[in-house]
Amino acid sequence: MPRLRAWEGYSLEITLAPSFIRALFEKRGSSYVKIAGRSREAVIYQEDEWVVCEGCSGEELSFWSGLWLDRGLVEERAPLLAKAQKGLGLSVDPFDRHLIFTAVFLSRATNWEGNVLKWCRSIFSRAETLDDLFEFDFSRLERSFQLTQLKRALMSYAEVADFRDVWEARRRLLNIKNVGPKLADAYLIFSGLDSNAAPIDRHALRMASRLGITGKPPRKSFCLRYPCPSCPLSEQCLRSRLAKLYHPVAGWVQTAFYLHDKTFCSTRACSSCPLSSSCKTISTTSVSTDTRWRGEATTP
Repeated sequence: MPRLRAWEGYSLEITLAPSFIRALFEKRGSSYVKIAGRSREAVIYQEDEWVVCEGCSGEELSFWSGLWLDRGLVEERAPLLAKAQKGLGLSVDPFDRHLIFTAVFLSRATNWEGNVLKWCRSIFSRAETLDDLFEFDFSRLERSFQLTQLKRALMSYAEVADFRDVWEARRRLLNIKNVGPKLADAYLIFSGLDSNAAPIDRHALRMASRLGITGKPPRKSFCLRYPCPSCPLSEQCLRSRLAKLYHPVAGWVQTAFYLHDKTFCSTRACSSCPLSSSCKTISTTSVSTDTRWRGEATTP
């Protein structure tokens, strides 16, 4: 039974909450049970500073718990944000990538808790392999454009699933109808392919702006033609800018942006926010000369 020691302040619950692999687990009491894919029925839970798994390998536990990512590197690259989000690891699943794709694709323009988790659990209880998913009648669940479009997307995904080169995988994902840069990058992070991929959603845009990091969402037409490092729009693209600022932990940073925006900014908890002194929305303080600042942007 593998056990992994976590850093001080780590939380399995906080780590799983914003991860797409959450769709593969069901919370039962204080434990999380794997309900689909590799090592189904495995149970993971936290005991103080230890994370324990019954029914899985140490490698699986490392990825699912988010403890695989070097916390020291996170603290080095994003010290203020690491301090603000002490509990957060980066939970990924490189063993069930087709299931991660399914969850990511279904997440477009809908509620995560109310719809995506519900749909995934209904689907995964009956279909786990790609072949199973091809045969599944998604219309039996309910009418939604996400479910209607899923089978065609999965058929296209099957042709790109084995690519390991990050940029080629990203380009081929973007060739799937209804998959844009945000979905492609979410897949790259949570399938364990690229820890530096940063999906640009409204949370990332808001948090970046608050912390003085400028940039626009990536443009699919350019993403299809260029890898980020050679793209003519890289200097104005927020995805590219985050990757440069936080390499190789930009994926963790974007996940922390999402969590921070949901827990502090959206609830207007500015008085208790650990980043309030660095927030451009509530502070007009000039740029510090502290080494935590890079260029015009705070390194949160």
